[in-house]
Amino acid sequence: MRSSVFLAVLLFASPVLGQAITPSQTRLIGCFGEAFTLVEHVWRIAPKHLSQLVEQAGDSPSEARRQFLDGFVSAGVAADQDSALAVARNLDGCLDEARTITPDATTAVLARAVRTELDSALEDVADYVALVHAQEDSLRIALRTPASDARGSALDIYLTFGTRMRDQLNALRRRVDAVVVASTP
Repeated sequence: MRSSVFLAVLLFASPVLGQAITPSQTRLIGCFGEAFTLVEHVWRIAPKHLSQLVEQAGDSPSEARRQFLDGFVSAGVAADQDSALAVARNLDGCLDEARTITPDATTAVLARAVRTELDSALEDVADYVALVHAQEDSLRIALRTPASDARGSALDIYLTFGTRMRDQLNALRRRVDAVVVASTP
C-alpha cells in the first residue's frame, strides 16, 4: 500500500515538476498495475473464496451438497484462479518489455515499487498456502466424490493454486530484480 501512495504522488508530481513521463516509466507503471492486481488476488480474492468454501463445506453432507461444492470449486478455478494466473502471465510479458528500459532515478523508483508489490504478493501467498494446508483434509472429506477423488480434479487444481502462484511469483521476483538493476543509473 505504501508503494501505491508513493507511485500516485510520483505520477502526479512528475508533470508538475516539468519532468515528462518516459516510455520506460509508462511501461513500469503498467507492470506495477499488474503486480498490484496479483496482490489483490492472493491477499483478498483467493482467501475470501477459500473462507466461503470452508463455510459451505461445514454444512450437512449430502450428495447434492457435494455437487454444489464441486461446482463452487470449479467456479473458483475458472474465475478466480485462472484470472490470477493470467495476470501473472501479463506481468511476465510486461517485465519482458521492460528489459530495454532507459535508466534514470524515477524509473529506478518505479522498478523498486513493482518489486515491493511482488514482495507483498509473496508474503500473502505464503499465508494463503498455510490457510489451504490447514483446511485441505476437511475440504477433501466434504467434497468426497468420484470426481474429486480423481487425480487432476478441480479440487486438486484448486488446492494447489497457492503453490503454483508462489512459483510464478518467485520467477517474477527474479525477473524484476534484473529490471531494478537495469533501471538504476
